[in-house]
This record gives sequence, structure tokens and C-alpha cells, in this order.
Amino acid sequence: MTPIHYSVSPIEVICGEALTWLRDRPDQPGCSLFTSLPDVAELGVDLPTWEGFFVDAAAACLAAVPDDGVAVFLQTDKKIDGRWISKAALVLRAAQADGSALLAHQIVCRHAPGTVSMGRPGFSHLLVLSRGRRAPAHLSSADVLLDPGPTAWSHGLGAAVATRALRWITGLSPSTTTLLAPFCGLGEALIAAQAAGLGAVGVERNRKRAARAAARVEEARLAREGARPGPPR
Repeated sequence: MTPIHYSVSPIEVICGEALTWLRDRPDQPGCSLFTSLPDVAELGVDLPTWEGFFVDAAAACLAAVPDDGVAVFLQTDKKIDGRWISKAALVLRAAQADGSALLAHQIVCRHAPGTVSMGRPGFSHLLVLSRGRRAPAHLSSADVLLDPGPTAWSHGLGAAVATRALRWITGLSPSTTTLLAPFCGLGEALIAAQAAGLGAVGVERNRKRAARAAARVEEARLAREGARPGPPR
């Protein structure tokens, strides 16, 4: 597909194939990454095909980040035919091959603790990885995030999760000036990057989501400035 670009300086949203974009740009200086990779239901393929795609996607994400950058993944496990598929384990498989170390593994509650979710996962994994950085004690935070914050849609990132991810990135990698957000959905990671004073590039295949992500970034910027929103350029 031909990419479509939406610019809300210093944020760019690209409607296109995230993996193609990443593979064309390995080891990007000054960059860190925050993403949530697609679920098997979003791709419409069988489980083995999706697992292969998922590990390849995680590897491409990690390869795009330089040694002094940080990659953060938010992933929710999946139960299929009575067995759990651990997306965290799949990310760590790619990380081991990449030489990236796990610096933090935190839990994000999607339901109140103690809720019976009838086979649907009640939590997500927040994984913080880097080849060259290590986590100092002063960056420690609670291992469980009870409230992910407001979301733009039912499967989207919570605002509090995006803020937590950006704190890890800016704390661990002060050389980061740009956030990469493949599979950016409705742009919560981009809004958090903007609030943190970073540039960002989000890539989203769905054209409506990409356009909405750009619009939400503009709305967030103007809300901070007290201005009225207009269409993204």
C-alpha cells in the first residue's frame, strides 16, 4: 500500500505497513520505541502463522532501536482452545535473539483485582527492553499499575500506561529525541511522547485510525495551548 502521511509537527503519523517501514529503517539514532503488537484476531490468520508474524514483528521493532535506546511493549495474553498464548514470552524470544535485556516487567490491570474475567485476560504485560541500557534503582516504580487510565477505544492503550512507558524511555535513554510507535492505533503513545517533549513517528495500517490518531495529537496539543483544533495537515 502507498503510505499516507499526516504531519502534526513534531509528530508524524503514517498510514502504511509498520513492518515494511521498520525493516527499511533499522537502528535509528536517537530513537526509542513503544508499541502493542497485533493480536491473532486482527490478522485473520491461523495461530502458527500469527506466532511467526508476532516474533518477526517484535524482532523488527527491536532492530529499529539503537543500543542506547529503549523498546517498550504492552501485550495482553490470549486464550485459544483452552490454552494460554503468552505474548510476553514471544516478545522475550525475539529479545533474546536480538541481545536485548529485560529491564522491567510490570503488570497493567485491565479489570479490578479479583474480578473473574471468564477466560479473558485481566491484565497486560509492560516489558521494557534495551541492548545497551540498564535500569538504575532510582527509576523503580510499582510492579502493578492498577488503573491503565482512559482509553480512546476498548482495545487501546490507557493514557496512564503510555505515560509510564514514556517515563521509562526518558529515564533510561536521555539521548532519545524521537519515539517510534509502530501499530500506533489511535495515537495514545504519540500523545504521551508529545507531552514528554519528544518527536514521534506513528505507523498505522488502518486509514481511519491513522487519521484519527493525527487528529487526537492535534487536539491534545491545542488543548495544552488553549486553542481550537483544526484538521491535521
